[in-house]
Amino acid sequence: MTVTFITPAGPAPVEGRAAVLGADAPWRPGDLARAALLAGVGLAGLGLSWYGGSGRADWADELPWACLGAAATAVAVLGLVSWLTAGLRRVRRLRREVLPLVQAAALRHSPRPAAASPAGGGFVTAPGMTRFHRPTCPLAAGKPVQPVRVDDIDRAGLVPCGVCAA
Repeated sequence: MTVTFITPAGPAPVEGRAAVLGADAPWRPGDLARAALLAGVGLAGLGLSWYGGSGRADWADELPWACLGAAATAVAVLGLVSWLTAGLRRVRRLRREVLPLVQAAALRHSPRPAAASPAGGGFVTAPGMTRFHRPTCPLAAGKPVQPVRVDDIDRAGLVPCGVCAA
């Protein structure tokens, strides 16, 4: 979505923020509807259990209402967890689709792929990086990387890259 703002220099198109629902979002409208329905049923059940158990003085009379409240809580949590797992599944699928494109683009735009690779084929890092990478990693391509020894990795507190699985 492109929005045009009028600035002192003239009109300027600005990219809008991605929507939570839609073709580019991690959730489909059905995912949100299912989560809202289950959360609503859970909240209604909690309200009903509170109302039903509030006038009871004896524990035996409150127990069925407490069980209803526990079941309602489980339904609400199920709805929210199903929403989160649907989003996580979609993000993982999109990552699998996009990662090869990022790797191909990085290889096309890499100025010196041979210069960045260490002699032993080990790992590389650059000043300011918190992760170490394989020399062929698209996230390290085109950056002033330097070879790093395995014993220096632990000493520097570097963690493996999640893209190249160093």
